[in-house]
Amino acid sequence: MDRTVDICRIFDSVSERWVLVDDKGKVLFASKHLEKFQDIIFPPVRVGASLFDSIPGSWQTLAQNVLATLHHSKAPSILETSYVHSDGKEIHFEIKCTAIRNHEEVVHQIFIEARDVTPQKIFEKKITIVAREYQSVIENANAVIIGTDARGYITEWNEMARQVTGFNKNESYIQKLSDFFSPESQESFSVAMQRVLNGDVVTNYEMMIRAKDRRRLTLLINATPRTSATNEVIGTLFIGQDITELSDYRNSLERKVSERTKELKSALENEKKLLEVKDRFVSMASHEFRSPISYIFRNISAMKEHIETLKPADVRERLSKIQSQAEHLSSLLEDVLTIGKTGATNTRIKANLKMVDLREFFLRIIDEVRSNTQNTHRIDLDFQNESLQIESDENLLRNIFVNLLTNAIKFSPGQDCVNLSVCVCDRLVECRVRDQGLGIGETDLPRIFEPFHRGDNVQKIKGTGLGLPIVKKAVETLGGEVEVESIEGKGTLFTVKLNLNHS
Repeated sequence: MDRTVDICRIFDSVSERWVLVDDKGKVLFASKHLEKFQDIIFPPVRVGASLFDSIPGSWQTLAQNVLATLHHSKAPSILETSYVHSDGKEIHFEIKCTAIRNHEEVVHQIFIEARDVTPQKIFEKKITIVAREYQSVIENANAVIIGTDARGYITEWNEMARQVTGFNKNESYIQKLSDFFSPESQESFSVAMQRVLNGDVVTNYEMMIRAKDRRRLTLLINATPRTSATNEVIGTLFIGQDITELSDYRNSLERKVSERTKELKSALENEKKLLEVKDRFVSMASHEFRSPISYIFRNISAMKEHIETLKPADVRERLSKIQSQAEHLSSLLEDVLTIGKTGATNTRIKANLKMVDLREFFLRIIDEVRSNTQNTHRIDLDFQNESLQIESDENLLRNIFVNLLTNAIKFSPGQDCVNLSVCVCDRLVECRVRDQGLGIGETDLPRIFEPFHRGDNVQKIKGTGLGLPIVKKAVETLGGEVEVESIEGKGTLFTVKLNLNHS
């Protein structure tokens, strides 16, 4: 009996409420603290009485089920319930029922303890309220908020994210955030994601994603790591704004700045080229115009001083040379004026089209060029047709082939022949002028059609550098093409392609 009293004193020193009953529910011992449950346990629990006589009727069935379960299970049975105290406060408590078995594993006693968990429930309730408020803030925030787990799968997708992208929560959840990125944006996003998972905060990151309607969106995002209670990174949180319009406007400005920069650079390059052309023109004019003018001036002065003693044959010879130099000046001036008509405004000369007998035309041009070059070279004509009529401008044709044949002869010192071949290919006439002369250097070849440009290997040969630019302008005016092939020291081939007719 003394031992039983000692056990009761020990249990009474514990603040928890407890009851020890036999396998039928008869009370063997009871805590003195059970009076705190007087609002729901009546009559009070008494040793020797049945516990079922004191518990509310609504608990009877549950209590019988718990008792039956404990006979078949070794695990304790735990219940949670609550009631309103007489002072109006809601009390939450946890009831734990543990079966005590004898050496034959038969239940002969049941220990029932009740623990007040009201503070814990109040805390859980507060946590739940805070969580709901937090979720409400996320859902209704005036910013795109997207959360992911550590693997990149979406766990948060607020209303603003839906409005901006067009995807609702059901369409976005359980997908990887990277699935919303274009292929070219995957790598940069992967780098940013890894930084956040390593614990870094990424600010002002421009995230490029696609909308439901396939539009490309730009979001300005701050990304922060989400951590567990043990400070382990378990995911990421992206918060930002849609800056697609601003980004497009910025890109538009950048393009305009780039375009204006290119235009300015082009204008500066053109200005530089114009200065170079001016310098070449001054150099050419000072040489090409000065020589014949000086020659004419000297011969006229000599004739004036010796007019009484000069024989008629000498006068005719001098006048013939003066005339030749004057014609040369006229030709130079005509070349300059021709380039001036097109070069300043980059416009074409107007073509006066009519039918031209091409064979007869080339025979006249060959005779004219040979005469102008003092018959130093033979011009072999390979004309495959007996007669060929072409719709073209005879003056422009003359500019083209007088220049090409004259250049072929002029830049073929030590040679005695140049070739002109003409053939019809489909609706085109291909005219080829070939020489075996000095050729054109590899660095000069791309610039041969620039006004006043002359190759390094022909500086000692007279010329203005205007012949080939005139050829190109004339060919373009006729709607044709001119091509050149050349090897320095072995000769040059010019191919002019002209339309048979313009209808």
